[in-house]
Amino acid sequence: MKPKSIRCMKFFLALFNIIFILFGLVLMAICVINMRDRAHREQPSSLSRGVLSFILTLGFGLIVTAVLGCIGSLRENVKILYVHSCFLMFLLSVEVMVGVGSAVINAWVGGGSELRLQFYKNITVDDEGPNQQAFWDKLQSENQCCGVDGPQDYAILQRDIPASCCARAHPLREGGARRHLHSTCITERSYYVRGCEEVLRQKKAFKGNIFITTGIIFTLLEIVCIILSLWMARVVRQERRKLQQNLQAHFET
Repeated sequence: MKPKSIRCMKFFLALFNIIFILFGLVLMAICVINMRDRAHREQPSSLSRGVLSFILTLGFGLIVTAVLGCIGSLRENVKILYVHSCFLMFLLSVEVMVGVGSAVINAWVGGGSELRLQFYKNITVDDEGPNQQAFWDKLQSENQCCGVDGPQDYAILQRDIPASCCARAHPLREGGARRHLHSTCITERSYYVRGCEEVLRQKKAFKGNIFITTGIIFTLLEIVCIILSLWMARVVRQERRKLQQNLQAHFET
């Protein structure tokens, strides 16, 4: 009968690799959906083609590595287990380098200047007014914000605060009721106070924390899987060596 340690390692190694397969399939599905949306939309996606290609390649490599891990653990194949651990080490090093690199780039490059440029372009350029105005109406109504730093941005440029900064006026169609609610909102100063840059920064920080937490958990799982794979290969090799020695001793006697 096989030792309990080998059976436990086989179970957890197969379980972790099944999780990796599912995670890789999710990554590939997200990339395919974003690429298809990117092809059908005129506006560019939030993720560039290079990032999508990298994530797609990473998901495929993770699935291949996890399949090797499942085969190696279930068949107790020492060579496949070593190959699986080497592949996981390579993927882990790539993930760490990309994560550190993206963190450094985000720390050096700020995204507030682009939003500010779009805002002033919306206010000052008349040629692209409808498209830019629709973009800002949607941005302000969905995020419950007004301007870049606040409603004072419109006052600085001597423009009226739009209806999209008012919670009750914007959902209505253009007409007398909407104009009345809009004017009441301006008079009572019940429009949104927070700027869109602050709101978007908070949402980005929240998504970043979720991404970092998920990445840390996934990295720990990969490290545990590497340790289990190497440990199982070592234990299996020792058990086979003991069995071979016992058989050799038996035939000699």
